[in-house]
Amino acid sequence: MTGDGFHRSFAVRAAPALAALLALAALGGILLRSTYARETSTWAAQGTGQDWVNLLVVVPWMALSGHRAARGSRRALLLLGGGLVYLVYGFLAYALAVHFNVLFLLYCAVLGLSFFSLASLGGVLQGSIVPSWFVAERVPVRLAGVTQVAFGALFALIWLSEIVPALLRGAPPPSVVEAGLLTNPVHVLDLSLLLPGLLLSGISLLRRRPLGLLLSPLMLGFAALMVSAIGGMVLVMALRRIAVQWALAVLFAMVAAMTFAVLAKLLRAVRSEAEQ
Repeated sequence: MTGDGFHRSFAVRAAPALAALLALAALGGILLRSTYARETSTWAAQGTGQDWVNLLVVVPWMALSGHRAARGSRRALLLLGGGLVYLVYGFLAYALAVHFNVLFLLYCAVLGLSFFSLASLGGVLQGSIVPSWFVAERVPVRLAGVTQVAFGALFALIWLSEIVPALLRGAPPPSVVEAGLLTNPVHVLDLSLLLPGLLLSGISLLRRRPLGLLLSPLMLGFAALMVSAIGGMVLVMALRRIAVQWALAVLFAMVAAMTFAVLAKLLRAVRSEAEQ
């Protein structure tokens, strides 16, 4: 049943093209030595690690969620939204923090298509529509809300533990020096947009506001994919014998597993099309 009409939205129709462009960008990063030739060893390893996750996890995520959403699946549409948030975030970093290379226009294409798809999706997922998709008594309000708040607070503390000491000694943070950048784009995107977004989403859900039900599936989907990408970065760094903080790697693995589990539990509270 597709009475909501979202199966005809730009975001759903653009999903196959976006998955194809993402696959090309990922393969270019993995196969073309020139892609990261001007990056530091750490930044190049992280880029390659994220490319592998994009190819093996995010491409199927986008293709399958787009296909299922086109057939009227609400759960798939919410998963598609989480993937779009991840792609806007990730390709802002690719486009602005990787030296100019042969994939530049491809980065811009993925970023632009992801952004406008997400904007289109925002028009579909209106606050009065999405909450009606959920069976109220099935929603894991406390679990999903606390998970988002904890995720946002955890990463904020990790980044601030690096940034604040750097500010006090008047020198760039180590991650900025290692990457050879002016600032760390991850710090900028996380502290300015994504971590506040997770906190807003989690708190809104805990207060049982419609905004919480609207944002939570998207933010949890983003978080699950982002932590998976961090896992790919750590793995490639380890394979290339670059120093890795294994305690953080284990922590990220635990966070990723929990985030996927909470997202799955939240999506099970969405009414199937037959229940509407």
